[in-house]
Amino acid sequence: MISIIVPTCNEEMLLAFCLDRVFSQKGEYQVIISDGGSTDRTLEIARRYSALVVAREMPNLAGQLNAGAALAAGNILLFLHADSLLPSGSVARLEALPDRVAGGAFTMEVAGHRPFYRLLSWGGNLYCRLTGTYFGDRGIFVRSAVFQEMGGFADLPIMTDVEFSRRLKDWGRTVLLPGPIMSSSRKFDRENPWRTLYLIIYALIAFRLKVDPVKIKERYYRK
Repeated sequence: MISIIVPTCNEEMLLAFCLDRVFSQKGEYQVIISDGGSTDRTLEIARRYSALVVAREMPNLAGQLNAGAALAAGNILLFLHADSLLPSGSVARLEALPDRVAGGAFTMEVAGHRPFYRLLSWGGNLYCRLTGTYFGDRGIFVRSAVFQEMGGFADLPIMTDVEFSRRLKDWGRTVLLPGPIMSSSRKFDRENPWRTLYLIIYALIAFRLKVDPVKIKERYYRK
């Protein structure tokens, strides 16, 4: 069985679209919503879909992902962002993975028709394929036994997904499966998209150079 874990915090605008796509999948799976203190209709929507819900008081990505994983009954855990649409056949692809694969992610495409989004999607997928480093918006997945041995996600202020995927490579083969997961463009629509891309590249390099994650977060989210 596949356990699909969706971290949320005030996702009433997009969560239903995400869950519609999830519950259209063929195969055996469970859905877990791990909420970080939503004050909108997120929890109401989640319970409408009969998803298993764990609610925390404050948003904390690593804590939410680990809390969701603690309730998981599947032998593979899939961590899916609430603003992402899972492609058809994803559960079947995960069920068919050979035992030697410890985990991985899916290719991703940013929703929208702007040429910048095509460039961003292509470049990000190439980076993930060449480095084996996966971003959370690509639906990171891992075998539950490996997740337990790894100790779950590290509680970092930023780059939680990158740190996890880099450690994952030490536990077995990882793969980038064909998708694509369709991800919302909202983080690129709110600000200058080229500045956002620059900050993503900066964060990756700074984290590789072991810059304090607190300082990386401060610069990344500076207005």
